Amino acid sequence: MDKKDLTQGSIYKKLILFFLPLAAGNVFQQIYYAVDALIVGRYAGTIALAAVGGTAGSFSYAAVNFFIAMCGGGSVLISQFFGARNHESLKKGVHSSMWFSVILGVVVSAGLYMMTRCILLWTKVPSDSFEMAFEYLRIIFLGMVFIIVYNMAAGILRAVGDSRTPFIIVAVSCVINIVADYVFVAVLGRGVVGAAVATVLSQLVCAVVCVIRLMRIKDDDCVLRLSELKPDFDYLKRSLMIGVPLALQSLMYSVTNIRSQVCINILGTKTVAAWGLTGRIDGFFWGLMAAANICVTTFIGQNYGKRDYARMKAGVKASFVIFEIVAVSFSVTLMLTARSILPWFDKDPEVIESTMLVFKALVPFYFIWVVNEVFSGALRGEGKTFGPFLVLMFSVCIYRLIWMSTVFAARPNLLWLCLCYPTSWVIAGSGMFVLYMINIRKRRNSA
Repeated sequence: MDKKDLTQGSIYKKLILFFLPLAAGNVFQQIYYAVDALIVGRYAGTIALAAVGGTAGSFSYAAVNFFIAMCGGGSVLISQFFGARNHESLKKGVHSSMWFSVILGVVVSAGLYMMTRCILLWTKVPSDSFEMAFEYLRIIFLGMVFIIVYNMAAGILRAVGDSRTPFIIVAVSCVINIVADYVFVAVLGRGVVGAAVATVLSQLVCAVVCVIRLMRIKDDDCVLRLSELKPDFDYLKRSLMIGVPLALQSLMYSVTNIRSQVCINILGTKTVAAWGLTGRIDGFFWGLMAAANICVTTFIGQNYGKRDYARMKAGVKASFVIFEIVAVSFSVTLMLTARSILPWFDKDPEVIESTMLVFKALVPFYFIWVVNEVFSGALRGEGKTFGPFLVLMFSVCIYRLIWMSTVFAARPNLLWLCLCYPTSWVIAGSGMFVLYMINIRKRRNSA
């Protein structure tokens, strides 16, 4: 295994080398999402694109992120154990985490599969795309177990500094996904069912390959042995104390996004298609920011395990420089190329103009979100997740829901819905900065 010790050496170099495979892996996933939208939009039509990218896409994304976040506490603890060179706890953490991911994955897949129709009725999916969304989402839910198991295994690898192996696995699975997508949708004409089957197939490959990798690594502290796959309940309790606030935080994003989707559904099928198309393209940015957050969390986690507070502070400063450059570069590139890219996915002028409206309202303000990712990542690396949860509960959930119930209700159009996002980013970043400074002061007083 390519383990990278983030507790020594050049901070900028370590952060960049760790970030690049994370970012590349997320970019590959977003390339798949974009190609998936392109294939579905071109070969199955606008209604199929709305079915895949509308409520079905939003809810499946929400469910995935919620349960992955619940498992995230294990990654934080494992990075701390690795930094502290706590070999026994590291072994227990690996096996307990994988046991938990398997049990959780099976329960989640079965439960959501049975609730699919209720979910779509609750979120008011347009009637012309309802049955397609139902077929798509039901198959996607069957693959949830593979997603959860893969992300737990990949989280263990990243926690000890190996971001390259998950990247390679994701890259290969994305290629499989794109090829299968084309075969099932464009060649065989299976529509949204074909797109869903291709997605689940790639997730299965990810999970199997990543688990095999854990079973075959030479490092005795991290190797996965099926005979030792059992829970350590003290570890799981500590893991869930970190993971549950992360999961609730993810749930807040999801509740807000689903509420946004309900607002979008009111505006009609073409606006639904535009909103889904926006998510496929600007998802590249959110993938980069997710990688940035994992990078900061892992860096801080390892150095917190070592109790190297000076290096932690320097790592936060370096992260700001690196990830602000990433955010600004992405924003400029997207705004310059968006109008020429959109016709690849959907040639409908109304869909294109609605998508451009969303981009103009959001993309120039992406740099603000970096503040939230860096400070929240720093706090999570120390295992402090409840404070960030409270900040995001207000800024991302309560504030946006109030906006949608008042401002959007008074002016039900796409622009006024979009404007609640950058204003909430300002509130979130400010709150995270205050939490970070309070944490620094407490640490100084304790010392």
